[in-house]
Amino acid sequence: MPETSRSLTRLLLPALAVVLSLLVAAPKAQAAGDDANLSLCKQVLSRMLCKKLNEFGYVGKAGEGVYILSIFYASKNSEYLCAVMADGQLVLQDRTWHATRRVVSYTPDSDGKCLTATFSSPECPARAPIKACPAKTPMDAKEQVKETFWVRPIPQILEEEYKAMSGQPQQNATAPAAPPGPGK
Repeated sequence: MPETSRSLTRLLLPALAVVLSLLVAAPKAQAAGDDANLSLCKQVLSRMLCKKLNEFGYVGKAGEGVYILSIFYASKNSEYLCAVMADGQLVLQDRTWHATRRVVSYTPDSDGKCLTATFSSPECPARAPIKACPAKTPMDAKEQVKETFWVRPIPQILEEEYKAMSGQPQQNATAPAAPPGPGK
């Protein structure tokens, strides 16, 4: 085999392996959907840079599960790549400075819709776990109303009225009326 073919093979095999692993991993990573993945990226970056969520701009997608976010940081606009991997890792890399690269572990919930990560930064006081879920659809809202309707507590006044009504003998509309007493 000529030397150029060997060097080309040495270069292409690792790249091919990365592409194949991303293609295999992409469907699993997308189970939560772009909304949850993008939200997780923004929340982790927010913690990492101690910035507010609304300061991040969405630039676009570089591939399946790979998002480009922008923010004004360190006296100029910076772009970050955020890759949500199927193996439970979120990879963040600064495209502007190239010095920052972080890997954060996340776990999907039992449905695979919501993602939870634990990440804290010394510069940022927020320490609670990060939870990212897709936006609720109108159908989800209707289902939630149906579920919560029957488990709501009965207000106290209705309970008192029910007790007062149940203490009285109930009148049946089909029962014959009592004959008038003597003298009527």
